[in-house]
Amino acid sequence: MLTSPPPIPISAVLRPKTLSRLAPLGMVVGLAALAWITRLALQWQLPLPQCWLRKLTGVPCPACGCTRSLAAWASGNLEQAVLFNPLFFAVCLGFLFWLALWAVQLTSERPLLDTIRAKAVRLPLWRIAIALVATNWLYLYLKLPK
Repeated sequence: MLTSPPPIPISAVLRPKTLSRLAPLGMVVGLAALAWITRLALQWQLPLPQCWLRKLTGVPCPACGCTRSLAAWASGNLEQAVLFNPLFFAVCLGFLFWLALWAVQLTSERPLLDTIRAKAVRLPLWRIAIALVATNWLYLYLKLPK
């Protein structure tokens, strides 16, 4: 009597190193899907999420304009993307740069991201992040279109 071989566990096929190499690809697919959904919502004139802090107080939150900026990215209007939320735009550019480095590292086996990560550890990143968020929030308060 013939029996089928036991199934191969997924952990034997996808090693942790392979999974960590593919993680950025999942982030790209997720961000692209979010941009596509935002663009469809605008085309079909569906209501986009609204900021409750701004709706109740008139003061924008630090993330105000991110949805509109993402919609501008999806339609290729980078000037509008910057105007809606400059910090979100910079984060998107940083993500694209990181993705390019990841692709080069994957194909050339050079540890580019590890080198950058080792140098970034020396920086006071939390202070830089707080300063960027505060500056962006001030910009949004003064300039964000209603």
